[in-house]
Amino acid sequence: MKRNHYCFIIISMICIAAGQNYRWPTVGSKALSSNFGEFRDGGFHMGIDIKTLGETGWPVYAIDDGHISRMVANFSGYGKALYLTLNDGNTAVYAHLEEFSFRQESILLTLQSINNSYMVNEYFKPQQFPVKRGDIIGYTGNTGASFGPHLHFELRNSKTQPLNPLTNGLPVEDYRSPRVHQVGIIPLSPGTKVNGSSIPRVFPLFAATSGGGLQFPDTVSCFGPIGLTIEVDDKIQGAANKYQVQAIQLLVDDEPVFSLKYNELDYDQMATVAQVRENRFHRLNLGSFTKLYKLETFSSTTIVPDGTSGVLNLTPGYHKIEIQVSDAAGNTTIIKGTVINYPPVKLAIRDVEWLDNTIEFNIQPVTLNIPLTKVTCYSYTAYGYPDEQLTIVNSKKDRSGLRIELPKSKLGKHGVSFIVKNKLGVHGSPLTWHDPNADRRLTEMDIDITFSVVEHKIIMQIQTDGFTSGNTALRLLKEDEYISIPLTKVQPTVYTTDLLLPSLFYNVQRIDAFFDGDIERIIQLDLKPTVVAPGKVTNILSKDKNCSIQITKTSIYDTTLVWIEAIDHPVEPKGGTLQSLIYQIQPYELAIKDTIRIGIRYNRQIKDMPNTSLYYYNQKSGWTFLPTINLPNRLIMSSTLLSFDAIGIIQDTDPPFVRRVYPANGGKFHYKDVRTISVIADDYLSGISSDEQTMSMKLDGEPVRYAFQPLKKELYYYLPTPLNAGEHTLEYSLSDQAGNQVSGSTTFTVD
Repeated sequence: MKRNHYCFIIISMICIAAGQNYRWPTVGSKALSSNFGEFRDGGFHMGIDIKTLGETGWPVYAIDDGHISRMVANFSGYGKALYLTLNDGNTAVYAHLEEFSFRQESILLTLQSINNSYMVNEYFKPQQFPVKRGDIIGYTGNTGASFGPHLHFELRNSKTQPLNPLTNGLPVEDYRSPRVHQVGIIPLSPGTKVNGSSIPRVFPLFAATSGGGLQFPDTVSCFGPIGLTIEVDDKIQGAANKYQVQAIQLLVDDEPVFSLKYNELDYDQMATVAQVRENRFHRLNLGSFTKLYKLETFSSTTIVPDGTSGVLNLTPGYHKIEIQVSDAAGNTTIIKGTVINYPPVKLAIRDVEWLDNTIEFNIQPVTLNIPLTKVTCYSYTAYGYPDEQLTIVNSKKDRSGLRIELPKSKLGKHGVSFIVKNKLGVHGSPLTWHDPNADRRLTEMDIDITFSVVEHKIIMQIQTDGFTSGNTALRLLKEDEYISIPLTKVQPTVYTTDLLLPSLFYNVQRIDAFFDGDIERIIQLDLKPTVVAPGKVTNILSKDKNCSIQITKTSIYDTTLVWIEAIDHPVEPKGGTLQSLIYQIQPYELAIKDTIRIGIRYNRQIKDMPNTSLYYYNQKSGWTFLPTINLPNRLIMSSTLLSFDAIGIIQDTDPPFVRRVYPANGGKFHYKDVRTISVIADDYLSGISSDEQTMSMKLDGEPVRYAFQPLKKELYYYLPTPLNAGEHTLEYSLSDQAGNQVSGSTTFTVD
């Protein structure tokens, strides 16, 4: 506890606080672990997290004149929190507190006693608890869903919208500019190409050769509507943490086309984080990117002004791109680049000549007879894996094309991918080659057909585990007609479509990949995707008809494809057993707007099986418990999801286990050392339940008003007065979310 030794910090803080609109909320520190607007899986971070040196008990202050308007005590969420309504109409929220000031703490204890519950949510009138700027109203803690001691602080306006404290009266000294690591370019329409490909591309950034800032590594060739996205974070001197930036502006040819500012947010817009963060890259673990565009179907947000889309429909020719990224202190990083809007150059290898130590390739443009100037070569193993960049032994111009020699020793059974640019800076379409002698028989090849989603448009991909010189095609059987879908060979063993409209898949009965080589081989896709559209309710079944999902009228932003895949080799849950197949809702990378309803049919033998629920697989934390409705008459378990994940029925077989009890059983303690009694438990699968009805704590046979910290998994009780000398007994019980219970007791002596 720091209540008796904080005076030395107060003196240093007075000069800092002078000149601010508000007083800084605590003397614990002025360092932040998180700031306003940071991405969370469930939404945005709505305040700032102030570090408290890893300790609890630092005083927190009224940042200005006002009154205590609300008091909250909870096991989860903000834990113990105070709401201070200021005379200027804003409200300051202090969360995860250990204690309130004496008067509020007394009221809290009274309310808990009256309600016979730890949970309190009480509102007060302005005249009940007025406070002055600088009054101590509580002490920092680690209650609720807190990962460690800190103060979560929010500033809300009269509409209860969270404001960025750092730009609304509580600035922080910061001399470091934001960091931008990569820029991504996203194709947004059928026919769009980025450096000759329909697949989203990510480019590293380099220090600018002049003027400071960062720049694209090269001119980027684009054709068709595109959107930009950047991987960005901010740093503050003296801290290892990464923070959200405050503002981003995109300019094209010196004209602003998009802006984003984290000045205010809205709790009703929490789910819109999935449309601000580049959800595809996030879900595929490629980094945390911020979109610099807003599609027409996206919801309105407070951070992106209406009327600015950022979707780039560029005119033919070169265009200057500038991205300005700023933090709350005004430090700015500028990224510059050049994009040329031109159709990709179609290329062909006219001939291949085998020399003594090299292989010579004659590469020529098929369209746009503009001289080729640059080529980069990458090799691929016989199984289609990227290998290395190849050194070009010799290169010379040949009419509009190039003749290049590559070392024969580096090729062998390898394939080659050529990245080619012409004099204008336009990239060529993907160009690959392999030795026909390295062809594998089609009967021996594994062939995989997959879907990928890019902003609700579809890319289909065919990948083989070996080279083939035969023709490859994709066909959709639609009633009694085949629709042929063109494929582009983007790597020696990978073929992709352009972006496809979901409407193309209406009434599709079958999807085939057709190979014409040493034999004719047809691979049928073992699933049938369903076209779903906003404003409609759509029910989708798995192939075995045991898993169903319901897309509601508000679940999705735009028309897309949805399907269900059974997983062959799911991750086994620790502490439980699988009781159904595991089903992956696809497309995994799609950002959804609202929840979907899921249901899994189960066998009769598990109808009365205890501690059985639905779970989804979280990449960070593994299997995650879902609150489940069991319909035993229909043999169905159902729940809701806010992302497309893998789901299944799991029985939690293991009860929670106790890691630590204090005071320890059989121990002897001085009375001054026993101010808190606590039980720390854990659970392998469903997790410790935060429901007050599922836990208990008694001291010497009498129930006590305990608290629970869900992230520490700690059940604890602060003793109001020291224990009397003698023997004492602590009894406790906790449950996991599936219903398994652990209980125990400990006896200790105080002198």
